[in-house]
Amino acid sequence: MINSTIHTDSLYDQFKGGSGSPVRRVGHQATKTSRLRSTVLKLNCYLNTEADRSRAAVIRVPEECDTLGEVIPKIHKALDLNKRIAFAAELFLPDGTKIKNFPMLVDASDNDHAIIVTCGEAFDPTTVPYDLLEAYLHGGGRNAINKVCDELKVKQKLAAHEKADTVRSAGHGVYPNSSAVVTSRSMTVQSNKEIGDTMRHEYMEQLMFRAEQQKKLTTLVQESTAMRKMETKATKERRKELEAERLEDIKAEKKAERERFLLKQAERADRIKQKHNAIKGAYNEQLKIKMATKYSGAEGGIIMPVNAERSP
Repeated sequence: MINSTIHTDSLYDQFKGGSGSPVRRVGHQATKTSRLRSTVLKLNCYLNTEADRSRAAVIRVPEECDTLGEVIPKIHKALDLNKRIAFAAELFLPDGTKIKNFPMLVDASDNDHAIIVTCGEAFDPTTVPYDLLEAYLHGGGRNAINKVCDELKVKQKLAAHEKADTVRSAGHGVYPNSSAVVTSRSMTVQSNKEIGDTMRHEYMEQLMFRAEQQKKLTTLVQESTAMRKMETKATKERRKELEAERLEDIKAEKKAERERFLLKQAERADRIKQKHNAIKGAYNEQLKIKMATKYSGAEGGIIMPVNAERSP
């Protein structure tokens, strides 16, 4: 009866506070966001052979993915391997251990291990950064980073102590005027002098080498300029000769063309004159015939012309 009353009451009655409330809720309830935060897989993926020079691709695997075969295509899409014409094939841990099933992937995600994605090639351990490997070997997560930093500090401290012991054993710092200190100072001064002499010698060699190079360059430029001037001059002379030859050829061609024109004109005038003489000769012959016919009679007698003057 109480349960039925709870289900039939309004939302205000169900969630209001106070002693008169039929239902008292204690603490926060689970929401979808909180459930996703607690159950979602977050993978830090690096591409094989590029783990030391590329950033991690943080991939959030949806809740419905529960097999390795469903996760690999999403990793392939997140890394955008289509542009590389490659396909995500296998997943490895920083030490080269292959992730063979989904529980291993979940464990790697919980411990914030780096995941190396290969595209069918062999795993390359030389490109895995030292910090990723040390974090994995120390269990992963922030605690692993803290452990690695603490160990590094201890190692640096031990190295400093060993160096100090070595210096003390050599006599440095024990007595201010000890032979070791004097020897070290003299050796340092001598070493600095030698280094300075070497640097000055190398600097002078570089200056001489640069001066020689500059001299060679100047000589080459001068020779090149002289050769270019000579080539330009020879080109101009050759061009002048060719121009003169071309003008001579044009002049000779014009002269020959003029002679041919005059010869053709003379031949045409000669032909015209011959034709005119022929026509004129034929006309004269015809005129002679007409005149002979006009002054001769039909029977051989002489007929006087009509306009001829009569004799008195």
